Amino acid sequence: MSNVIKLRYTDKGIGVNFYNSKEEKHYKEIIETIKPQVSSKVSLGISDVKWDLDNMTLGHSDKAANKLLKKVALKLVS
Repeated sequence: MSNVIKLRYTDKGIGVNFYNSKEEKHYKEIIETIKPQVSSKVSLGISDVKWDLDNMTLGHSDKAANKLLKKVALKLVS
């Protein structure tokens, strides 16, 4: 599984808008692989994950989740 999630531009600027439905499914698969490796009390919903669009990476306030999410890169596709 690739560790790159493709995003796209929108009329409102860059946002957490997946390039297509395949990328959204890919993101959910990545989250599902991370869930067993962190505490069950850690929420990994899309709004709980920190989307660092300046550095094109993901993060989290939980140390274990953050370490795993840092391995995922974001890519902006036109």
